[in-house]
Amino acid sequence: MKKVLSLFLTATVLLSMLAACGADNTTSAPTASPKGIKKSEKPEDVSEAEQTSKAKKPVDCLYVIPGDAPKDLKGGLKAINGKMKEDGVGVSLKMKFIPWDAWDQKLNLMLSTGEKFDMFQVMNDRTSLSNYALRNALADLTKPVDQYGPNITKVNPELAMKSAMVNGKLYAIPAFWNETAISPELTLRLDIMKKYGITKVPETFEELTADFEKVFKNWEGDGKPYFPLLGSETSSVDIACKTFEEWPYVVYDKVFYVDQDGNVKNYFETDAFRKNCENTHLWYEKGLISPDVLTTTSDQHSNRLNSGDWFFISGTIGDISPLKGNYPDITTDDFVSVDLAPEKPYVRPYGARNMNAVPLSSEHPEAAVLLANWIYADQDNYDLFLYGREGIDYEKKEPGQRSPINDPVTMQPPYSFPDWMIGNVNMVRTSVTAPKATNDSLYVLKTDHVVDGYASAFTFNAEKVQTQFTDVQTQIQASIAPIACGVKDYDSNFDEALSTLKAAGVEDLITEFKKQMKEFKASE
Repeated sequence: MKKVLSLFLTATVLLSMLAACGADNTTSAPTASPKGIKKSEKPEDVSEAEQTSKAKKPVDCLYVIPGDAPKDLKGGLKAINGKMKEDGVGVSLKMKFIPWDAWDQKLNLMLSTGEKFDMFQVMNDRTSLSNYALRNALADLTKPVDQYGPNITKVNPELAMKSAMVNGKLYAIPAFWNETAISPELTLRLDIMKKYGITKVPETFEELTADFEKVFKNWEGDGKPYFPLLGSETSSVDIACKTFEEWPYVVYDKVFYVDQDGNVKNYFETDAFRKNCENTHLWYEKGLISPDVLTTTSDQHSNRLNSGDWFFISGTIGDISPLKGNYPDITTDDFVSVDLAPEKPYVRPYGARNMNAVPLSSEHPEAAVLLANWIYADQDNYDLFLYGREGIDYEKKEPGQRSPINDPVTMQPPYSFPDWMIGNVNMVRTSVTAPKATNDSLYVLKTDHVVDGYASAFTFNAEKVQTQFTDVQTQIQASIAPIACGVKDYDSNFDEALSTLKAAGVEDLITEFKKQMKEFKASE
C-alpha cells in the first residue's frame, strides 16, 4: 500500500518500512481463471442480486473507502449509477469515505459490530487479506465471481487471483496494477538540483545524503525540506535496501523476511533491518527528518507533500498540480526516478497488493462482484468509474492518456477515484500531469529484470497464533517505530525492543509461518 495523500500516489512513502522493499507485478497477458475460479456455463442458482438486476429497483452497494471524498461525489455517483442502470447491472453504488488517520480503527469497529456495508478496500501491505478472512469477517466470493464475474477473471492474471484466496476460498477482487519494486526507488526533483547547483543525479546512498545536506543547508523556502516520512506508518528510509547484500527479499505482514531461497526470518533480526535503521538514524541526526516524525498526522504529511517543499520522496508522485502553488514553473519533466542498484532485479511480492473484499455482514455480496464486473467490461465503464465524466472531470488524451480538469481551489477533479484501489493496469489511462517517471514505474508492465517473490502466491493463516500476531503488531508500533524512523539509534535500543517482540510471541509467528509455507510449497 499504498495510500494516496491528496493528489499524490506514493507507493512507498506510505508503505510500511517494515513491509520492506517490495515489488513489481509483471505479466504478458491476462491468463485463464485459476483453479477454484472456474466460470459456470449454466449457474444452477440465481442470486438475489441477479434477480434484482431485472427488477425496477437495484440493490444498494455501499463501498467503504479510505481517504477524503471528492468534491462532487454526488455528481460522479449519479453518472455511474445512470450508466449502470442503462446497462441493466441491477446495482446502485454508494460510497463512504473514512479519513486515513481513522481508517483502521473505524473499519475494524464496523466489521466487529456487523455494520451493514458491501465492499471495502484491502491493502495487503497495511492489513493483509488473511487477517480479515481469519477473523470470519469476510464473505466467500468464490461462487459469486464464478457466476457473475467473467470480466474479473479476464483482466486479472492467475497470480493476482490466487493472492485473493485464503484456504482455497476467494475472499477479494484484486486491483491489479504494476507493482514495480518502487520501495527501493525514489523520485528526485531536477528543478531543486538545478537551483542548488547539483549537476549529477546521485548514484549511491552516500551521494544522495551529501546532496540532501547541501539542499537542506541552503534551502530558501518557508518550510524545511524534511524527508517526507509518516511515523505512524512506521515508514523508513529503505531506499538503499536494493543495494544490500541480502537483496532480493520481501517482508510480509511487517514481520516475515523471505528470501528467494525460501529462508524465513524475523525481519527485525536481519542485517537488512539494521542497515535501514542506521541509514534512517543518520538522516535524523543530521536534521534531515522532522523531529516530530512520530506524531505527524496523515493530513500534515499530505500538506507537506502538496507544498512541494521537498527534494525527493521514496516512491512515486502523481498529479503535480498542487506543487504549482509554490513552484509555478514546475513541469512533469522536473522529476526523475532513481534506482541505487539498477543492476539487481526487482521483486514482485504479491500477486496483487490492493484488493476489495465484501464483509460477512453484507446482505448482497453479489453486488460488489456485479459492480467490479461492470467496471472491467469495457473502457467506457472503466473511465467513468475511475476518472469521472468526460469534459467535466477529465479530457481524453491519446494514446491511453487523460488530462484531469482540476478545481482551482482543491486542485483535484470534481470527481475521480484512486486507480490503485480498484483499477487494472491493462485499462488505465495515465495522467498528462504526472511525471513520465511515475507513469513508467506504475503502469508499464515489466517482463525483464523481475522475479516473483518466493512467497508471492502464499497467504499466511494466522488463526492459530492470532493473539501473538495482534500483540506483535502493537509492539512494532510502540517499540520498533522509533528505531525504524531514526528517532532512537539501533545499537542502544534494539535489544530492548526485540525483547518486547519476543514476549509478544514473535517466535511463535515465525515458526507457524515456516510450517505453513513449507506445506504450501509442497502442494504446488
